[in-house]
Amino acid sequence: METPSNAAGTPERLYEERPDPSEVVRQGNVRRFSQISRVLVRHGFGFVFDVRRGRRQSLGAQEILGPNFGVRLRRTLEDLGPTFVKFGQLLSSRSDVLPEGVLIEMERLQDATSPVSVEVVRGVIERELGAPVEEVFEGFETVELGSASIGQVHRATLRSGGEVREVAVKVQRPEARSRVESDLALMRDLASFIHHRFGDRTIVDVRGLVAEFEVVIRRELDYEAEARNARRFAANFADTPVVIPGVYTGYSTGRVLTMEYVAGTRFHDITPLSLPPAERRRVAGMGADAIFKMAFEDGFFHGDPHAGNLILTPGGNLALLDFGMVDYMSRGDIDALGRLFVSVMQQDAEATLRGLEELGIRYSAHVRSALVQDLREFLYKYAGLSVGEVTISQALGELISLARRNRVSMPPVFSLMTRALATAEGLARSIDPSLNVYEVARPYARRLLRSRYSPEAIHDRSRERALEYARYAEDYPRQIRQVLAELSDGEMQVRLKHGGLDELTGEVDVLANRLVFALITGALLVGSSMLGAFDRGGPQVPVLGVPLVAFAGFSIALVLGGILLLLILRDRRI
Repeated sequence: METPSNAAGTPERLYEERPDPSEVVRQGNVRRFSQISRVLVRHGFGFVFDVRRGRRQSLGAQEILGPNFGVRLRRTLEDLGPTFVKFGQLLSSRSDVLPEGVLIEMERLQDATSPVSVEVVRGVIERELGAPVEEVFEGFETVELGSASIGQVHRATLRSGGEVREVAVKVQRPEARSRVESDLALMRDLASFIHHRFGDRTIVDVRGLVAEFEVVIRRELDYEAEARNARRFAANFADTPVVIPGVYTGYSTGRVLTMEYVAGTRFHDITPLSLPPAERRRVAGMGADAIFKMAFEDGFFHGDPHAGNLILTPGGNLALLDFGMVDYMSRGDIDALGRLFVSVMQQDAEATLRGLEELGIRYSAHVRSALVQDLREFLYKYAGLSVGEVTISQALGELISLARRNRVSMPPVFSLMTRALATAEGLARSIDPSLNVYEVARPYARRLLRSRYSPEAIHDRSRERALEYARYAEDYPRQIRQVLAELSDGEMQVRLKHGGLDELTGEVDVLANRLVFALITGALLVGSSMLGAFDRGGPQVPVLGVPLVAFAGFSIALVLGGILLLLILRDRRI
């Protein structure tokens, strides 16, 4: 036996379980894509299939800007099944690309499915651990503690080090990987289809979001990676009141994860009024402090730190659960965050913009002056308010609106950072509304400033800059020689991209199609008239007394001409 390795219903309405992922991708995608199409049409997204470019784009703008867009998007994802629900949960953290109303609806998505039978769970455990459940565990409860789309958790006991320990066994559903693989393939196809239909007119980079989601969901499918995450969190929180359940590596695989069972009350079940005021403040500060530490000191933080993953133990400590989704901030990101903090405190809009650029934001050059002015107004507005008059969520929400107004592209690390800040504040205020979250963040801000301006940091930055300039000096002669060689050989190419050329090309295509349509109609009219004029003894139309061939061609020409006229009148272009 072994000890832990560290000390410290949404129904699946459209998914059919299919065990072989290759078979799914080969035979099932057409049927599944048809189901997805019907769901999109039912919830008002049928415009993506409209073959007419102008109508497709105008209807798309109306539907996306409509007041109930978020509700319809949520219901669409719920109908499409668990993988799409998890994609919506990822979108709930992207405040940099989606408006607040849509984010609220995405946060309502629940990853809850009907549990699989205990016989199926036992079968997975026995295949993964190579022994019957009775031989592995002293006891195994048949009623699950929780169930989600990827796995479910059962309480069990095992003998370790001569004593019986309570554990939580997380077991992956047998069909989870095949379902995720098939749905990911379809999501990639659907994202490419939407990009092809709308191009740069989409409000978000759908293909980029799907690629980001693919990385996240694959991590969540790997229970061995989750075990490594848990051990790293345990090392980071070794000297704090935060409890990370230990992992029993001998009883864990890529599909089964056995961890210490942590008893206590989840944060969303805590009744604040049942706690004394001092205890409320301590618990709220402890939750906020843990998230600030993860985000701004360790650079390794929980990707889904909601109230259901935080537990208040009977001993008054904070326990963190579920390590499948994690996020990273590099040391460079943390340093850039420190410089940004200094710029904000000094109310320097230009320096604030440079700090945001170091974090990876992108924007068009022509909006820079307007962006600086908006940042200056933003900084002056909040400079005159005390910390009790403004919330972090409020300030971040306004900053994100400012970025969206100026079409600023925000890097993923920024959305993760803002989510961590907003979550820390929300958790703290749900327990103790009077808590000043800024006071919790102040020690981390001080440490960021000290690390930024310490003699060692200044020396390291100077050395890095000197090495960087030396590399530039070494590379420039080679680059100049390369440019001159390409010029002399005539191999230099200049590529130009016209912003409105795609739309113009589409208009030309429509014009060319209508011109061909008109030529065919005219040819039928002329040909039918000539056949009628030169006909000698052919079949006649009884009532009209005209040649049958001429009458048929003339009728077809009239129908085609009427269709062409309707198309022109519909677009109001005559």
